[in-house]
Amino acid sequence: DQKDPKRIYYLSLEFLMGRTLHNALSNLGLKDKYTEALRNLGFRLEDMYDMEKDAALGNGGLGRLAACFMDSLATHNYPGWGYGIR
Repeated sequence: DQKDPKRIYYLSLEFLMGRTLHNALSNLGLKDKYTEALRNLGFRLEDMYDMEKDAALGNGGLGRLAACFMDSLATHNYPGWGYGIR
């Protein structure tokens, strides 16, 4: 618990985040609950996954690296922010 922790700011020309719904539901342990809730409404979770647009900003290795780096920061609870450069 530092009083003034360092922060990470990551600048990238690309971010290839991909689709996040499946990953978020799995990480939060909510996949089964959402599957059941949607089934009760007459929908399939798999169809919802397919409807999500890919949040890709770019198309190269730098974008994938940026996405992995930001995911790692979040996983390890580091105070970090990612910015795309136009």
